[in-house]
Amino acid sequence: MMVKRWLKIILVVLSLVFLVSLTAGAQEVTVRGIVFEDTNRNLQLDLGEKGVEGVCVSNGREVVQTDQEGHYLLPAYQEMVVFVTKPSGYDLPVNEQNVPQFYYIHRPAGSPPNISEYPGIEATGDLPDSVNFPLFAGRESDNFKVVVLGDTQVTNHREISYLRDEIIEEIKGTDALFAISLGDNVNDTLNLYPRYLDTMKEMGIPVFYVPGNHDSNYDSLDEEHQYETYTRYLSAPYYSFNYGKVHFVVLDDVMWDGKEYHGELGEKQLTWLSNDLSFVPSDYLVILNMHIPLVSYIDRNAEAHQIKDQEQLFEILEGREVLALAGHTHTIERFLPGDTIDGWQPGLPLPQIIAGATCGSWWSGPEDERGIPFSYQRDAAPNGYFIFQFQGNQWQDQFKVSGRSTSDQMNISFLSRNLNSFTPLEGVFTQGELGGVKVVANVFNSDSQSIITCQIDDFTPVPMERTSVKDPYMNRFLYALEDWLYPQGSTHTWVASLPRNLEPGIHTVTVSFTDSYDNTYQTVRLFEVW
Repeated sequence: MMVKRWLKIILVVLSLVFLVSLTAGAQEVTVRGIVFEDTNRNLQLDLGEKGVEGVCVSNGREVVQTDQEGHYLLPAYQEMVVFVTKPSGYDLPVNEQNVPQFYYIHRPAGSPPNISEYPGIEATGDLPDSVNFPLFAGRESDNFKVVVLGDTQVTNHREISYLRDEIIEEIKGTDALFAISLGDNVNDTLNLYPRYLDTMKEMGIPVFYVPGNHDSNYDSLDEEHQYETYTRYLSAPYYSFNYGKVHFVVLDDVMWDGKEYHGELGEKQLTWLSNDLSFVPSDYLVILNMHIPLVSYIDRNAEAHQIKDQEQLFEILEGREVLALAGHTHTIERFLPGDTIDGWQPGLPLPQIIAGATCGSWWSGPEDERGIPFSYQRDAAPNGYFIFQFQGNQWQDQFKVSGRSTSDQMNISFLSRNLNSFTPLEGVFTQGELGGVKVVANVFNSDSQSIITCQIDDFTPVPMERTSVKDPYMNRFLYALEDWLYPQGSTHTWVASLPRNLEPGIHTVTVSFTDSYDNTYQTVRLFEVW
């Protein structure tokens, strides 16, 4: 009898231990919370504040929508970032540096000990009982403007000053709703993030950040922890948000193996994207924002600089209106489905714009009167940024050269007979040379649908031919740069021959550029015939 009694006691104790372990396990295997309208904007869920229905929340893989009271429930992982997708009609809170606050980092033990060169993520401990996300009621039109910045890529404090004086000062006071920075925000020096963010906030609008290969913790042993410092200061590695009828997707397409990187999205992120898009209305425009482009002309022979698993991505996007934006190459490249450039075919089923680099060629080259480098990009286009105008699910874009008028969309120069060198005395030719001189127009934001014409004096305008020849306009000033900084051929250089029958004297060349939206720009140059 005594033995049976002790057996019963042991079984009861074991059952209690099992139930306690189940309860503890339940706390670790789910994350829950409320997405609510924060009417007093104190970032706390207060009595009387209501949940928002139908908002997507994700753990980086699964995506769920909130119920009528704003509640969500998701599987929890040992390490994860939980984030909300901003719905149209609401605003996200921003911190003092204008960085949107829409995610919660779960790192119970903090970053791995090998993340030591730059600050990682501090230990967050156990998940709280409720991870809540505040939203602000917003006034949001379907017609809005966005600033898009390619690689800002500052290496030191001097270059942050370049960024401040060359770009941020110009954008400050913009009527754009927000900005997107397409990765390589800094150039490996991750302890610059605090001042960098203080500088970027001066645009006066929220900034959504994309991670780039130079935002990585190089002491990370795997791709799971390559953005510990980036996540601490800037954002979740990938996420989405809505404005009007546009669904913006930020992707992390830099795969790091502990030694080197290449372009790839990976199974986990593709699963999340598929789940994310399942809640996006079919008539929304989807904008992909990534660092490494799907493909690029300048790096067309380098597999590491293109997306390895792009076919899986295209399957997920099939049937949707999509535009892909990227940085990384320090060039402006526009690709449309079916394009062919010098016999090379990008082979994309959707349009892609590589948005150049705000820093140009890594803040290099001769300095202007302010002490800021000219820093022309690898395609001999000047540094600058893009302005996108959205109306419903339609878009238009324009490249803005830093410090120049929005109507200034090209440089015009001349090439000698062999098309390999600029003329010794710029814009001066003998009558005998005329048959071998080409007018070169570097039309920064042109593509295969652009109409580019060249008119000499009062002659009839003639179409210009798209070519990959190196643009001589800035090359004469940048010859001392290292090869990898020196401007190369581009997808937006056009040529036409000077007429042979020009009389001695001063003549006028007028190049006209009509873009895909029927906007026309003209640039005029004078040249002489001796």
